Amino acid sequence: MTVTGLANLAIKVADLDGAISFYERSGATVRDRMDWGGGERVDVFLGPVMLTLFTRALYEDAVELPAEGFLHPALFTDDLDAELTGHTVVWGPAEVSGPFGRRRIAFVEAPGAIRLEFMEQLEDPPEPDGPEVLGPP
Repeated sequence: MTVTGLANLAIKVADLDGAISFYERSGATVRDRMDWGGGERVDVFLGPVMLTLFTRALYEDAVELPAEGFLHPALFTDDLDAELTGHTVVWGPAEVSGPFGRRRIAFVEAPGAIRLEFMEQLEDPPEPDGPEVLGPP
């Protein structure tokens, strides 16, 4: 079992439209807004850092959460089941899919009143539609 990378940092926001506007004004690329687990989610790209903003966490019914704030880092692993050994699982494991492909994920308790999300990539994201445009014609 090995953590192989950081997927994103998850943040809960009460006003998703306001948060999107803030990050766009900060120069971020915002994409892939969608319904997610009884709320909404959107990905925010700030240089090499990806934030995922949620209006509701998947594990919201299992853990008491504030209305807004940092939720968890999402970490890739090469063996989800082995990674969960010895941890208190608060949600999952479960399969999810979206613009990121198909993944098997679970959330565990971590110090500092946060969780860690461990995820195993099962299927890569779909290829974008049409040719990639690299610049002006």
